[in-house]
Amino acid sequence: MTSGSVKQKGRKGRHDVRSVAKVALLQLLRPLVEFVLDSGLNTHAMHSILREAAVRVVAARQMEIAPKVNISGIAASTGIPRAEISRILKASPSSAETVADRQQQATNRILAAWHQDPKFTTPEGQPADLKIYGRGSTFESLVINHGRGIPSRAILDELTRAGAAEVLPTRQIRVRTSVTIDRGMTPQVIRSFGLRASELLDTMLQNMRNPENPKFVASISGSNISAALMPLFRKELANKGADFLAEMQESLLRGVVPVLAKKNSPRTNRVSVTVFYHEVSPKAKHRKGAVKKRRNFSRDA
Repeated sequence: MTSGSVKQKGRKGRHDVRSVAKVALLQLLRPLVEFVLDSGLNTHAMHSILREAAVRVVAARQMEIAPKVNISGIAASTGIPRAEISRILKASPSSAETVADRQQQATNRILAAWHQDPKFTTPEGQPADLKIYGRGSTFESLVINHGRGIPSRAILDELTRAGAAEVLPTRQIRVRTSVTIDRGMTPQVIRSFGLRASELLDTMLQNMRNPENPKFVASISGSNISAALMPLFRKELANKGADFLAEMQESLLRGVVPVLAKKNSPRTNRVSVTVFYHEVSPKAKHRKGAVKKRRNFSRDA
């Protein structure tokens, strides 16, 4: 292969839709993976949800032009086996809310067993303080029974990092929470995240599909802004954003009133306006010796 053909292939790769889409998808998935992990799920749950979403999206597209769903057509578009497609379509949407045990993070599976397995609870039914190693009901035996092959030290490190467990001066492990999730994660915050993120992505996707009639999405950015000025900028943005949204709300209400007054009103669309602010902080440089040294534990007889 000549150098000219290599350069041509490289240029083609940079402009190929699928190649660029893979890069964009990786960018999209990074914050989604952080959301998955902070919510206490794992990548298996993310993968199964992605497959279900793919099936339902293709099925909805088919129903727009045909009276029924074609399972073979969905399989051809998604690469998902027909048996799995049938199972997904037969399942009710509410069943997706139930997370199977295999879709839990290993840390949450350990915590659940710690709270429920009588071998590792007190007579009152509370999680017992466990020795790390040794005979009987220890943290190591808990992980062996419920960790599915993950080393006990790796589980311990993750539980202590997340604040779900602590090592006592007696070298016993005490549980602190029943699940490892980010403290900022609440059902209300998660619902808002799903709604706002899906609205933004839907709008940008429509703009790509129909550039002649785009929905309004605009963005501005600046760099090298002094950290001392950021609080003032955030305050100014919050005030102006609130005023703008209030004005838009009045405009929407003025447009809705005449429509509601008519009996045979035309078909209406739902409209939402969101002010989006994104800040990229410089990556912190770790000073030498700033990382806490890992504590070793020896096995006791």
